[in-house]
Amino acid sequence: MFEFHDPALTPESSVAEKCAWLTNRYIKLDRDVALEEQIAGLFKMGDDDARTAEPMIDSLTGETRGMMVVGNSGSGKSALLRRTLRSSGVLSIAGRETEGNTLYLTVPPEATIKALATSIAEATGYPKVSSRAKSYETWSIARHRLGERGIGLLVIDEAHHLMRRGSGKDVEGAIQTMKSLLQGEHPVAVIIAGVQKLPDAIMEDPETDSRFPKFELPRLLEGSKDAASFARGIQTCARALGLQMPEDGTLTDRILFAEAGSMGRSVRLAKNIMMNVLMDGRSQIRLQDAHRAFAMRYGSFPQSPFDAYEWLALRQDLIDGGWSR
Repeated sequence: MFEFHDPALTPESSVAEKCAWLTNRYIKLDRDVALEEQIAGLFKMGDDDARTAEPMIDSLTGETRGMMVVGNSGSGKSALLRRTLRSSGVLSIAGRETEGNTLYLTVPPEATIKALATSIAEATGYPKVSSRAKSYETWSIARHRLGERGIGLLVIDEAHHLMRRGSGKDVEGAIQTMKSLLQGEHPVAVIIAGVQKLPDAIMEDPETDSRFPKFELPRLLEGSKDAASFARGIQTCARALGLQMPEDGTLTDRILFAEAGSMGRSVRLAKNIMMNVLMDGRSQIRLQDAHRAFAMRYGSFPQSPFDAYEWLALRQDLIDGGWSR
């Protein structure tokens, strides 16, 4: 299914307007509904059975709930999370000077667990945290600010960066911190997201692992329902933009094969193909347009999924030759 989040294009829309419109497109898959349901389980239901933004708290342990979103790089984790939060109806992302009940942070590669606490404090409006403050002091400030700002959900994207061992890193401390965020005076629901390194590290502590059930984003399989949804979404985009897909009808299959079923990368490649055609002033998408967009990102290959040959035969040739990007 393809979702439109802004006004439809008009016949007078410029190329720049069409490209901007295309950039904002989002293709909804079954996993979107599944994630919505799992996130809803982190929160209490209201008296009228409507969803609320108040975290579910276990009456015996006093703990909130957490979850872990796991997928390979390029699987579309961040886009999926942000879209789900935006469309929830009850969750709103807070900023340093804007109100909201959800704090969304992206962890940079060099981050430490203390740096995460500093980011939380400063993102919730706290003046600059002293570099001399100890880690536990910084976390005390961060936890207090979460409660003071009414944050009920903390989303930590790219959390696997906290699990990298090395100088200044405290992986065990990071794992314990994930668990402690669900406890204490100002507990919050927590979503951590990352690549496979994240669950691999969390599993080292069974208590923390049990508190963060995994929501995994598998690759899109050829012939699957999600692959069909992807194809329909791209075709809908093309029609809205006044573009015609290649006549053989295999472009989306070739894109998924080229990107090894990675949803995020497949969508990005499809959008790049369409944008290039728009900027060329044409309406017909050709396989060579896809070949060019693919080569611009990954370099040239002696053979690629976008060569102008019958797709099933070409696909088998690529597999037999051990093709990979």
